[in-house]
Amino acid sequence: MDKTQLHTLASDFLEPLISGAKLQQESASSTTREALVGLADPCTLHFKAERKDTYRLVLRRSQPFERVNAGTVTESDVVEAFVKVVKGMKNGLTSWYQADLRATFPRRVVAKALCGNKEEEEAVLAAIDQLSAWGGQQYEGKPIPAAVGFLPGDFTGAVSFQEMCHEGFSAVVSNGFDTLLTCNFKGQVLGHETLGTPATAPQFAPYRLGTVAGWATDGRIALVLNRAGEILIFRDKELRFARRGGQWHFLTHAPVITQMGRPDNQAVRRAVYETCLDASFARTGACIGVVISNHAQDWRDIAVSEKDHMHPAQSVKTKFLAPVVGTRKFQNLDRRLRQEMVAIDGATLIDHKGTILAVGAILKIPGGSTGGGRLAAAQALSSLGVGIKVSQDGGITGFHDGNEEPKFIVM
Repeated sequence: MDKTQLHTLASDFLEPLISGAKLQQESASSTTREALVGLADPCTLHFKAERKDTYRLVLRRSQPFERVNAGTVTESDVVEAFVKVVKGMKNGLTSWYQADLRATFPRRVVAKALCGNKEEEEAVLAAIDQLSAWGGQQYEGKPIPAAVGFLPGDFTGAVSFQEMCHEGFSAVVSNGFDTLLTCNFKGQVLGHETLGTPATAPQFAPYRLGTVAGWATDGRIALVLNRAGEILIFRDKELRFARRGGQWHFLTHAPVITQMGRPDNQAVRRAVYETCLDASFARTGACIGVVISNHAQDWRDIAVSEKDHMHPAQSVKTKFLAPVVGTRKFQNLDRRLRQEMVAIDGATLIDHKGTILAVGAILKIPGGSTGGGRLAAAQALSSLGVGIKVSQDGGITGFHDGNEEPKFIVM
C-alpha cells in the first residue's frame, strides 16, 4: 500500500485512538517475513497494511504498550484491527465515496478489535450506531441513557435489535447504570437484566458504572450511553473504549499504573488511577499530587496556605474532612469519597504511603507557566514526585519531576 496514504489514515484515525501515541514521520524497513503488526520495543509499534510492503510505519509513546495477551484487547490488537479495516477499504479509499468510508472508519476499528468474527462485528456496530443516534435525541425533554449487553453462546431471541429500536419504547428499557438490554451476537434481543452491585467494584472502570463493568466478563461486551452523550464499551470487567466529544479512545490501564512509577506502593498508585477515572467520567476534573519520600518536607512550599493542610485542621473545610477521613489512607477510603474530595476546587496532595496532606489546596505556581491553571498546578506538583491533571473534558495527564513533557496520557 502507498506509504503516504497509510500514514495519512493512521494520523487521522489511529493516532487519536491510542492515548499518548505519536505517529513518527520516519518509517522502518520491512521484509515479507515480518508480521503486519509487531512490538519493536515496549514503547514502539511497527505496522504495515500488506505483507509485500517494504516499510512499516512507527507508532511511539512514552508509556509502554501492553504486551500481547490472549483474550485481552491490547494496542497491538487495535492496530491490527486498523490494518484489517484499511485493507478491506483499500479500493474505496481512492473512489468518489471515500468520504463516506472514512466517516465509518473509527467505529469499524473499535468493533473489529473487540469481536472475533464478522457477525459479531456487525452486531456491535449496530449497537454503536443506535447509541449514537440516541445520543443526539431526547425522550420527554431529557437525554437518553442506555446500555446494551452482548452474550456469547447459543441463545436465540424473538426480535432483532434493529427491529426493536424502531419502536420508541426501546429508548427507555435500560438506564445505563444497573439495567441493560441483552442481545446475542446475531443481533437478536434476548431480554433485560437488572444488575446487582458487585461485591468488589472493578478497578479499571468508573465507579458509577461498576455494575455494568462487572457484568462484562466471560466473553460478554457491554455498551453504555451516558447522559453526556458519551459511549463507553466494557469487556473483561474493564473500560476498553470510550467515545467522548466525537473522538474514540482506547484505554489500557495497567501500563499507565506502571508508567506512573511512583510511589513504590502499588495500592496507592492504583487508588490514584481509579480516582482519576472516576473524576474523569464524573466530569468534575481534579488535580492530584503524590509526594515521594525525598520531598516529604517540601510540599508545604507549594501548598502555601495552612488552611488547606489536613493536620492540624484549621479551616472549616479541614475540620470537616479530618474526622471523615480519620486515620485512613487514601487507598483505604471509599472511591466515592475520594472522587468527591478531589472534586473540591484546588489540589489534593497525598504522600507516598497514602496519607492525605492537603485538600482543595491553593498552590504557589512558578512564574511563566503556560497552559491552564490545572495544567500548571499538575506540573508544579510533579516536582514533588507525581502531578496529575484531570481536565473537565475528561483527559488525564501525568507529569514527573517538574517536566512539561507528560509521563502518561489517558484520553
